Amino acid sequence: MNTQRSIKYIIIIIFILGAAFLSQKAYSFEFGHNLISGATNQASAYLAKGSEWVTSKIYPKVDGVVQSRGDAIKNEVKTEKEKVSENIGEKISNYFSGVENSVVHPGTPQNCPTQTSTK
Repeated sequence: MNTQRSIKYIIIIIFILGAAFLSQKAYSFEFGHNLISGATNQASAYLAKGSEWVTSKIYPKVDGVVQSRGDAIKNEVKTEKEKVSENIGEKISNYFSGVENSVVHPGTPQNCPTQTSTK
């Protein structure tokens, strides 16, 4: 078992050294160029198939989930906006009613907060 593994590694090393040696020779440049060009074309074909698969299988499932969660988020944002608007309206109303009370009933204790000095 161990000898088979050693032989396999020796063959791999010889192949790598042979490729490195041949890549330095001018006559093997065209072979290397064709080999890389073919590998690039094959990789492009696999990439196109993978992209097509993702578009046809994965995208529709993800798109539906994103759409439903997007709608839920929009509803929550709308609800929060309404709450903030009501809160602001209430505070403005309280402010103006306080101003109105202090103008209509000047000098009453509830309209004039007392100040305490810390000397």
